[in-house]
Amino acid sequence: MLMSKLAQRNLILKLEAAPVVTSVIAIARPAAEVFDFVSTPAHWSRWHPATRLVREAPERPLVLGETVLEHIGMVGRRFQARWTVCACEPVNRWAIATDTPHGVARITYLIVAEGTGCRFERRLQFRSKFWLWRLFDANLTRWVLEHQSSRALRRLKILLEAR
Repeated sequence: MLMSKLAQRNLILKLEAAPVVTSVIAIARPAAEVFDFVSTPAHWSRWHPATRLVREAPERPLVLGETVLEHIGMVGRRFQARWTVCACEPVNRWAIATDTPHGVARITYLIVAEGTGCRFERRLQFRSKFWLWRLFDANLTRWVLEHQSSRALRRLKILLEAR
């Protein structure tokens, strides 16, 4: 299901001035291999600690407009997010966005070839919908997400470089 232009615009407005978590790591694998791996939701639970399960996705990289249902667990909370691919520029850029009852988020992967490996950047922009949780977005929630993202990238590097 394609995210409509209106839905995309609404998501952008909801994320305006939202906290951002950016994590970067060098991976000694070709950029194309990294892109294919991270844009295939079936692999997410192998490297990202928040991903419990993914459903409704093919066993290949998702392309513009495709969706996936992710079961997420973090800080004692469990919920689902329907992600829609909103940018896909193989092998350099891939982005997904969601709008759930808990909050809105956009994750962008930027991959830059460097020699025989690449530089992988994961950028998460998020905003909680419930006012009490929103009070923690810029500090506690961001801190948790920064640690989780750093851990995810370290796991991704180990996993891909062991191939």
